[in-house]
Amino acid sequence: MMQYKPFLIVKRLVITRGAKRAYDECFHTGVNIIRGKNSSGKSTISDFIFYGLGGDLTKLKNEARLCDFVYTEVSLSGNIYTFKREIKEAGRRGMDIFSGGFEEANAAANTDWIRYPYNADTKESFYQAIFKELGIPYSKSEDNNSITMHQLLRMMYVDQMTSPDRLFKFDRFDSPNKRKAIGELLIGLSDFSLYEKRVSLQKLEATLDNRVKEIKTIHTFLGGTIKTVDEIDSEIHEKQAGIGKLEEEIEDSFDNVENAESEKEEMILRKLVDDVQKAREDQTRISEKISRTSFEINDSQLFIASLNARIVALKETKNTISALSDITFNHCPACQVKLVKKVAGCSVCGSEKSDEDESDIDPTFKVRKEIEFQVTESKKLIEIKQHKLGEYRVNLNQASIRLGELERDLDILRKPQRYINIQLRLKLNEVGALKSQITALNNSKLEFAKLYELYDEREALQGKFNTLKSEIQRAEAKVEREITNKKLRLSALTLELIRADKNHEEIFNEGQKVDFDFAEDKVTIDDRALFSASSMVYLKNSFRLAMLKASCEDASYLYPRFLLMDNVEDKGMEEERSQLFQREIVKLSKSLTTVHQIIFTTSMIAPDLNCSDYCVGDFYNEQNKTLRI
Repeated sequence: MMQYKPFLIVKRLVITRGAKRAYDECFHTGVNIIRGKNSSGKSTISDFIFYGLGGDLTKLKNEARLCDFVYTEVSLSGNIYTFKREIKEAGRRGMDIFSGGFEEANAAANTDWIRYPYNADTKESFYQAIFKELGIPYSKSEDNNSITMHQLLRMMYVDQMTSPDRLFKFDRFDSPNKRKAIGELLIGLSDFSLYEKRVSLQKLEATLDNRVKEIKTIHTFLGGTIKTVDEIDSEIHEKQAGIGKLEEEIEDSFDNVENAESEKEEMILRKLVDDVQKAREDQTRISEKISRTSFEINDSQLFIASLNARIVALKETKNTISALSDITFNHCPACQVKLVKKVAGCSVCGSEKSDEDESDIDPTFKVRKEIEFQVTESKKLIEIKQHKLGEYRVNLNQASIRLGELERDLDILRKPQRYINIQLRLKLNEVGALKSQITALNNSKLEFAKLYELYDEREALQGKFNTLKSEIQRAEAKVEREITNKKLRLSALTLELIRADKNHEEIFNEGQKVDFDFAEDKVTIDDRALFSASSMVYLKNSFRLAMLKASCEDASYLYPRFLLMDNVEDKGMEEERSQLFQREIVKLSKSLTTVHQIIFTTSMIAPDLNCSDYCVGDFYNEQNKTLRI
């Protein structure tokens, strides 16, 4: 079959309790049916598929609480991986990922797995790793605003607990902006950049408002004493010029008397020499820190560039391996002896690939992940060093002014001491006063440093805010133009599916337009959103199937061609109606020429589908439940 990327296929689900496997079943592309009587554990398996793929579960059924781990073997856009998650009700659990199938993963050492956290605070999270392998842009937010695998699965999993009038699976950290971003991404209107920009704009606006308030508060306390660095430096230079002029006047008025330095004066001179030496050492030390930090930042940037080049090279290596795997050899690549043509399988060794295995294991996965971790850590270190570099430069400015004053004092004291009259004493007092003012001005830089930072930050934030707002307006205008065609196609596909449901809901036959609003979390027919509970379930499931079909016909969709439904006969749906919908699912799947997967549960399996190749596992009942505990 043709492949549109991204696509997600669940190949195997294993649930363990201690050393025992409570559930172990393989799944295939196309339709997969989990069937059985009510209360036999079908919903538990659906929840575990959702959880195993990265969803959040806050409540577990009693049998599920007894289990320890869920293993999910998946194909992510053609590469095989095995996910492992500990089963806990607390939610937000991390994930271990192995590059390869379950059997290989089960026999592998712990060091062959890569551990990923739920949140992307200190290192790459598991949802970012999954998005990368699928080829889906991922959210860089590091809080409740982030778009995780859980958020995407809310559109791919129809569960029984969510109200039938809601389009998305219920989530307590929900917001219209988030739902809109998920929908726009999945139907191929935009990547997460627009959502990120919307969230960033909100944060920028709040931060900018806080900075303005902080500046106003400081202005209230300091009033007219506030000066900029340039103003302070200008005053310092002005006073230094005044000192220079006074020293010239003092020099001109010296009497010609012999030098008469006392022992006390000698001690003062030595102390001043030591102070000058210490000030020079401080200046040199700070300069060295600036040079060293600048070098480290440049070195880290070059290191990141080299790591990114290695990542590109690894991806090219993977593509080369994939290309070479399809080459037919006439001679042995090692010894050049002519090969006997094999009837089937590999032209060298004769090994055959399973038809079920449409994917390959990515040999570069673990190395790539390690390099990506290094890139993330290096970027964080650069941010820290750049902040320190700014501090060092302020310190160097102050140290230079301090050294200049000390050297000037030393130069004066090293001149022969002469008789000082009253006029000279007044001039020396003026010099001392000016030096005190210079010291105070120099120290004021530290006092106003916070305010200066706030000024700079306010200007930078305002610039970013204006730029970001313009970018969002342009992107939204583009999305608005493109969404019309997508809506028309999804409306037509949904109408096709509900038209098959005759004699149950009048508007299903007579309705002319199906509309949806991701932000408002609803789907309507001719602007009507409320029907009988079973009809709302039918409509919601039909819209989800329409999303799947549209993604299999249009390569621009980022919807991963995967659908999990646990409520095809929910809310009092009649058996005949449920079986009609089951046949529509199979009919739709057969019409698709693109790799996809549909998994659904039913307690009313259509007779012609029961015990068919579509079914996964046994027909479950109270004596034979899905979890063997």
